[in-house]
Amino acid sequence: MKLASALAAVVLLLVAVCAQAGAPTDGIYKSSLGNMLAGRFSESWAGGGQGQTGNAVHAMSWSGSALGTQWVISCPVLSAVPTLVSDSRDASGTGMVEYLSHYSGGVFWLSRAGAWGDGTVDYTGILEYYTHHTTFMFLNWVPISYTANADFGGHFDGYCKCISGTANGCSVGNGSQPAGYPAFLDSDCDPNAGLQGEWGTVQSVILTIFECASDTDQSTWGSIKTLYQ
Repeated sequence: MKLASALAAVVLLLVAVCAQAGAPTDGIYKSSLGNMLAGRFSESWAGGGQGQTGNAVHAMSWSGSALGTQWVISCPVLSAVPTLVSDSRDASGTGMVEYLSHYSGGVFWLSRAGAWGDGTVDYTGILEYYTHHTTFMFLNWVPISYTANADFGGHFDGYCKCISGTANGCSVGNGSQPAGYPAFLDSDCDPNAGLQGEWGTVQSVILTIFECASDTDQSTWGSIKTLYQ
């Protein structure tokens, strides 16, 4: 009887959490459709230079006049040296080189005023994965620009909701912290204007919000039951 009562209470609690007011609306949101803003990004060279472990990404929506009014991705940190995927440079050192980079950690924020919200609360969450496919254009062995495709996913705080997304960006510059771009972050996720780094534009974003898979619920049930055996 004690076990049944406890489990019933937990069921009611889980249902309440999953159905609470203000939960983000499931759907696919695209900058190309106008229901999500494109943005700007920075990647600090906290690890000591481009492509070094410890570098941190910081990306924000861009309204044309203000950063971070609709979404923010903060502090995925490069966890390993990027892996070479392909190299098409010719004998003169001209061509393209592609790398795959894996990052760890990071959080996200979505505004209550976005198409996914009902205006009651802003949303925060944890990133579970974040990667870059970066393609550098070389001229005479010197990298002159790059494009980056980001893939990411995670879960919301306080809701049974998850996200997955892709974003396409291109480089604009590198060096000291510029105005009008997200702050450089150190490896501990603190802003550090003294760092060097790189920055660019996020030209397109696709974000999907959906109900999380049930694996977490199953593991939660198992741990609950052990408390009453």
